[in-house]
Amino acid sequence: MSEEENKNNHTLLKVLGVTAAAGAAAYAGYGYYVFRNGFDLDNSVLFGKHTSPRLLTAGGERHEWFSHCVRDDEYLSSYDGLKLHALRITDNPDSHHWIIFQHGLGECSSTLLDYFYEADQRGYNILAPDARGCGFSEGRYTGLGWNEHYDLISWINFLLNYDPNAQIAVMGLDAGGNAVMNCVGDYVPSGVKCMIEDGGFSDMKEIILYTIRKHRKMNGKLFIPSVDFYVKQFLHFSMNDVSTKHQLENASVPMLFMHGTEDEVVPTSMMFDNYYAYAYEKELFTAEGAGFRETSKAEGYFETLFTFIDKYMHA
Repeated sequence: MSEEENKNNHTLLKVLGVTAAAGAAAYAGYGYYVFRNGFDLDNSVLFGKHTSPRLLTAGGERHEWFSHCVRDDEYLSSYDGLKLHALRITDNPDSHHWIIFQHGLGECSSTLLDYFYEADQRGYNILAPDARGCGFSEGRYTGLGWNEHYDLISWINFLLNYDPNAQIAVMGLDAGGNAVMNCVGDYVPSGVKCMIEDGGFSDMKEIILYTIRKHRKMNGKLFIPSVDFYVKQFLHFSMNDVSTKHQLENASVPMLFMHGTEDEVVPTSMMFDNYYAYAYEKELFTAEGAGFRETSKAEGYFETLFTFIDKYMHA
């Protein structure tokens, strides 16, 4: 081989090496971009930069009620050492009927004032945790309902220690709904009588892939291993090892599934995937014409919700 050929081959190898390095860096960079926008609460836009209609619908009489209700701050430590906060409302001190409300991604417990008011007026006491990284709870990253389902189990046990006779309904909204759905596949104390999810997605990887397709017009499957690398580094689990569907298939608590028919952030089809995967008693409510975080505005929403809760709470 001539000196000129050697020189050309060496140049080609350098170009290929630089190209491969640049490609690897771009691959890792996009994986981190997706991770940051999905899991880092300081940057997350997975469910969009929405102003929550749940916060905007509350006002007047309900704010007046909230300012005078009997409420306390509660704290516990998560399994991984975060200080978590919850709001406890006990306007019905003689009642052992409780509802735990888990808010959605990027919100906090105070955005659910409408829910608190409706529950309080029906004689229920309330425990409303701030998910990790939200409100007064420590943390920076969301587990999109996976880490949070362990936190939710901790709050259930906290409430049963506070009131050993408690009969509990547990409700979660969007990512909080996934925390609820993930709970049902683990041990759920007998004090939990029913659960409700509103707007939850069918699986972690599926909502990430759906969002990439919607906003980037591309198939994101190639980037899932890169995203999962950062999930393992920062959240200490692998997306390959968690499955909401698997949890639902091992359920032993009645569940109500709720979703808006015009939800473009979490498609309605995901509710049906969850519903058909559920292995125990279940009911379904579709809010006609409702988009993301708009189900509570639908006709019959609160009536359906509390009819379901009352059915199992008073059984």
